[in-house]
Amino acid sequence: MSDTYDTTTQTSLVAMNTKKLIYVIIAGVVAGIVTWGLTALLETYVYKAILCGHTTAGQCASSYQYALTTATIIGAAVGLLGLVRLHVFRPLLVIIASFISLWGVLTMLHPAAWYVALLITAGLYGFAVGLFAWLARIRTFYIAAIIIIAMVVVLRLILNS
Repeated sequence: MSDTYDTTTQTSLVAMNTKKLIYVIIAGVVAGIVTWGLTALLETYVYKAILCGHTTAGQCASSYQYALTTATIIGAAVGLLGLVRLHVFRPLLVIIASFISLWGVLTMLHPAAWYVALLITAGLYGFAVGLFAWLARIRTFYIAAIIIIAMVVVLRLILNS
C-alpha cells in the first residue's frame, strides 16, 4: 500500500484566459448579427409574404414579432454551437441567460437605422455572452445559477427601464 495522497487542489473557477474570452465575445457578436440579420430577412421575405398577403392587418402587424422569435431561436443555436466549439463551461446556461436577458432588444431598436441597430445588437450580444460565460465558470452549479439568474434580472430591469 502506498501512503501517497493526491495533493492537487481544484480551484472554485474553471480557467478561462483572455484569448478564450475574446473568442467567446466574438461568438456572441456573431450570434447577435445572425439574430438581427435573420429577423430582417424573415420579416421581409417570409412572414410579411405569408401574413400580409390576403389577411387582415392584425396578423400583418405581428409579422415582426414572429420573425424576431424565430431569429432569436436560430441565433441562440448558432451561439450555442460556437460556445460548444470553444469548449466553454456550461454553454447552454450561458446562451439561455444571454438570450433571455436580451429578449426584446431588437423590438426597442426596430425604429432605429439599420446600422445603429446592428452595431448595438452585436455589442449587446457580445457583452452578454462574455459576461455570462465569465460567470458560468463557477464550479458549484447552484452558486453559478443563482448569480446568473440575479444578473439576468438586473439586465432585464435595466433594459426595461
